[in-house]
Parts: sequence; C-alpha cells; structure tokens
Amino acid sequence: MAPRRNLNTRHYKISNDVLILVLRYLDSISLWRACKAFKRIHSLVTEYSPLHYVFELAMAGMKDGSASHTNRPAVGRLQLLATYRKDWPSLIWGHEHKMLIAPQSRFGVSAGFFHQIRVHGGQYSLDIAELPSCRTSRSPSMTRHLKFRTPEIENVAIDRSQCLIVTSHVLSLQTGIGVVLYFRDLWKFEKHPKAYSGTYDCNVGPNPVSSISIAIAGHNMSISFELSSGKVMHLILNWCTFQAGWLEDNDIQFLSENRLLVVRRSRGLPYLSLYNISNISTVVVERDYELPEAWARSIIGFSPNTSSLTDQPSPSEAMFYPDPCRRVVLVVIKTPSPNGGPSARNWLIVNETFFRPTSRKDRLRVSWMEWSQACLIRNAHPTIFGPYVNGSRVVFAENAPSHSPRAPVLSRLNLIEFAPFPDSSCVQTRAWSMIGPRCVLVPNESSRELPSKTVDGRQVEDIRLTEDNIILFLNNHNDSKPVNILTFGVPHSTGRSHSHHDSRTHH
Repeated sequence: MAPRRNLNTRHYKISNDVLILVLRYLDSISLWRACKAFKRIHSLVTEYSPLHYVFELAMAGMKDGSASHTNRPAVGRLQLLATYRKDWPSLIWGHEHKMLIAPQSRFGVSAGFFHQIRVHGGQYSLDIAELPSCRTSRSPSMTRHLKFRTPEIENVAIDRSQCLIVTSHVLSLQTGIGVVLYFRDLWKFEKHPKAYSGTYDCNVGPNPVSSISIAIAGHNMSISFELSSGKVMHLILNWCTFQAGWLEDNDIQFLSENRLLVVRRSRGLPYLSLYNISNISTVVVERDYELPEAWARSIIGFSPNTSSLTDQPSPSEAMFYPDPCRRVVLVVIKTPSPNGGPSARNWLIVNETFFRPTSRKDRLRVSWMEWSQACLIRNAHPTIFGPYVNGSRVVFAENAPSHSPRAPVLSRLNLIEFAPFPDSSCVQTRAWSMIGPRCVLVPNESSRELPSKTVDGRQVEDIRLTEDNIILFLNNHNDSKPVNILTFGVPHSTGRSHSHHDSRTHH
C-alpha cells in the first residue's frame, strides 16, 4: 500500500496596495484583460482613478498622451475621456462655432487646422485657425489664429508634429504645366529648417491639372495630380533630401513613412498592393491583394484616414490620442450601372494592420477569397457626403429630400465606430452586405438629424472630420459660405454651447 501524502495547500491573499503596484505595470489592453478575468481586480481598478483611467483608455481605443500628469492628473483625464466616450457615439457635440467665409476663397481642414487662402487686391494671404480640442487643452476660447502673406497658392497641407506646412501652386510653362511646392515652418512661415530647400519645382506634362492633394508621412510625402485627361499621377518626395519618384497607380495611401497601400491594375484586374518606398528611386512591391473581378470596371480609391500614423501624439500636450494600431482602411468602389443609372457604391473596410509584408514567396499574392474573410463591405447611397475617416471612426452626411418647397431641409449625420471591445449593445444597419468571418472589426452605428438652428435651415454641402470635430460646410448664404464647427468632448465645466451665433466672423 502506497504511503499516504498529506498535502497542505495554503492560499495567500495579496493586499490591495501591493496589487495596485503590480497592476500599474500593465498596459491598457493587459489591464482590461485582467479586469475581465478577475472580479476583484475590476472592482479595485474602478475605485482607483489612475488605473481606472488606463482601463478606460483600452475601452476607448486610446493611448495616454505625453502631457504632464503633474498638471493633468488622472482624475481630470478620466473625466474628459468619459465625456468623449459618451458624446461621440451619440453624436452630441458640446460647442458650435459658426462663421461666414467668402465663397471665392479656397478653404480646407488639415491636421487640426482650418485654413483659408484669400485674395485681396491681387495679394494672397493664408489664414490658419486651430480647431478646438479639449484633450489638448485647446478649448474653444483658447485656439490660436495665424495670418501670413504668401505667393499665389491653391493647396495647403499641415503636419503639426513636424511644425511643417506645405503649399503648392500650379503654373503654365513653355514646356507644359509646372508645380511649385513651398516648405515652411508652421508658426514662423519661414523655410522649414529640415527642408532641403524652401521650394521644389516639377513638370507634370502638357495636360492641365484638375486637382491636387497632398499627404505627409514623416520625411516622405505624396502629391497626387488628377489631370484634365482623367489620368492620375503621384509624386513621392522626401522633402528633407528631395529624392523623388513618380507613380501612375489609381490611388495611394500611406500606411507608414516608408510604406504605401496602392490601388493598381494588372492585366485589367484590380489589386491592392503594398509598396516599400524606403528607397524612392527603387520602389519594391512587397505584396498583392486581389480584388473581385466584378470590380474590374469600377472606379476604386481610398477615403484618406486623417489620424496620426505614428505613436507620437500631435500636439505634444495631448492628454490622450487615438491608438494608431486601430486605424482602418476604407476603400470606395463605384461600379457603373449596366442600364445607365446611378453607379453602385460600396465601401470595403479592413483594419490597417492587416497589410504587412511577408518573407514567404508563396504568400506574396493573397487571393480575394482568402483575405475577404477579414473585411467588411457596406452598401452606400450615391447621394451621401463622405465617407470621412479618422482612426477607427467613419462619418458621413446626407440631405433628406424635401416634399415641399417651404419645408425645412433635413440633414443627417451618420457615424460608424469600431469599438476595440464590442458588446451586445453595438447597433448595425442592414447596409452591410458582407462581414468576413475573421474580421476583427465590429461596427457600431448611430445617426442624428441636425437641428435646424445648427444648419440655419440650409443644406449640408460637405463635411470634414478630425479627432475632436465635425466641420459642416453649408450652401451659400447671399455672398458668403456658412461653416459650423462642432466640437466633441467639451466638459460641462467649460460651458457647453449648442449655438454661438455671435461668434461668426466674415472674412
């Protein structure tokens, strides 16, 4: 008979103080998982503000910013984060700023700034206004406004993290159409100290340029030209060395400083391709992702994601910022109708981290049957404005048809958010035609009719989206264009306002 063992099992309970010290070493995702696994940890975290703040960062898909915790302690950050988490899904903004701008001026939004290019007496000026952001301590009453004289320009792009502003001008030359780019310091409007030169000139050929768009990713940037002939060309430029190269693919989008996602065609079939541009003169195609053959005749392009690509929050005083790992790629597909009716529109949505290089030669081309399992496809009405993408958030607007000439126009904002940890409360419409079985994105949709006092009974012509704002562009009023900046995450203590008619400015 085997000897009998007497096993004494002892259980030791760690004190709350020691457990808190251990939990403070966890990142937000690990802390969230620990809270889900242990009720005691969850209870302790909700009672201790610094840990509760880290837990809520995970729930919101945010990361802690570099603003000093001495000046901005966890309690205040937690309250502000709670306001963001409550306001955005419900499309409840805390402040409106209305202004009237001259319709002949060029205007736009870039990197948290609203800019206007104005002409007066043949002289050009550039007005730049910070958009409100309470998480960066720029409350609506504390935004900065800058005004600079400039040579003739048509386009503006800003990278706040590098204090860089790039402007462009198209001119006619004897050899064709030329474009000049200016690289300046954002705050001084002098040559940027890291730029190889203050200007860069290039020739785009004999065809007139219909539109230009500029995107900045670290030291690299893209300047996309749509020509009157319908052709699209992309200049890839390192603005610190002026190393440059041309691409003639349908559309491009930066995934990082040295990687592009590209819409291209090969033998008539559409692809998404991953390009390595570490050496701009020798672009390497790292991977191809097949798209459906049914889209061979479709117009395919990206809806640019305007959130930061890197883990360096901009501005540096941000208390928290969207996690770059949660950015989504949204591809817009417009397919012509066979009977001449309106084109069918679809949105292909996938997590940006899905696109990565591989060392396996048999995995260089990924079939649509395989990678579609990680995607979402949504049907979109052809009359909507958008979509606009920031991080993991998608916003679009639509105007409801009026049944009477005297009836007020009904405009509606629509939001799609992809929560990092979705639950049963997520709301989805019937517009989703495909949800891949391996897709990590779960859409949560909401919409809100814009109050008449917000749009002053006018139609929405277009919108823009930032981390903190939705900017409404309304149809012209007399000789001016109304713009309304809706700001989210405004604490009640700072005085939330839903209409500031007295804050209009007419330039």
